[in-house]
Amino acid sequence: MGLYYSGGYDWTFNTGPIQVNRDYDAVKPESEAYGKYAFAQIHELIDRYHPAVLWNDIDWPKTGNALQVEADYYNAIPDGVIDDRFGIKHSDFTSPEYEKKDQISAKKWEECRGLGRSFGYNRAEGENETIAPADLIALLVDIVSKNGNLLLDVGPEADGTIPPVQMERLKALGAWLKQNGEAIYDTVPWTKAAGKSQEGDEIRYTRKGDDLFVTVLGKPKTSTITIPDLPAKEGILISQLGDNGGLDAKVQSGDIQIVLRGPLKGDYAYSFKLAGYLR
Repeated sequence: MGLYYSGGYDWTFNTGPIQVNRDYDAVKPESEAYGKYAFAQIHELIDRYHPAVLWNDIDWPKTGNALQVEADYYNAIPDGVIDDRFGIKHSDFTSPEYEKKDQISAKKWEECRGLGRSFGYNRAEGENETIAPADLIALLVDIVSKNGNLLLDVGPEADGTIPPVQMERLKALGAWLKQNGEAIYDTVPWTKAAGKSQEGDEIRYTRKGDDLFVTVLGKPKTSTITIPDLPAKEGILISQLGDNGGLDAKVQSGDIQIVLRGPLKGDYAYSFKLAGYLR
């Protein structure tokens, strides 16, 4: 279980409002009383629930002894992890919002965003303001290929139900992961994250043990996928995840070329497993 705590804002100590950019810092409570309150409350939550992830938001009051909070957390949960929003240098992962990375990050990171343009439910957000299924799946694949996680916010309506436009996205993502999850779960980045096939397809890479996964974003442009700088090896079995039939592969100018036998199973993005390729 992960624990979310808003250390930077507490409307019982400072009610705001936030109207212009400078108010974001001005409304952060920094009193001695708030520091003691936040320190005591987060310790109570740690002691009671032993969260595997301690995810603080916005900031931490300077009067709240952030270093002591983190030290006490690790003493209570030695294998726990902490985000980078306590206002001090130490963290186990970074948590950018609505951002993408160009390269593989050596340090673990977690993209934090909503299905819409902000967090929480906004009834003015509809189809055009909600990330499209293909874009959501491409985003997940891209993030994982660069050593990241995707923390996806769902904004329920007042009665707790998930808006239909958001539910549609979640169902599409779930169906895709059911077929292609092996290329996502428990994987790590390969030596490179992204590239293009010779036919112009966008490609992302992940690996698990000796297996290499190649995910094509969108439908392949032709009946072949030629992967640059991926030399062919003897005895390598190539298959599409979710399809029990193997695929033909041949050497094309020294590179692996996957030959598609017919329509691919699934939608949005297509993952191929090169079993034992990295052995």
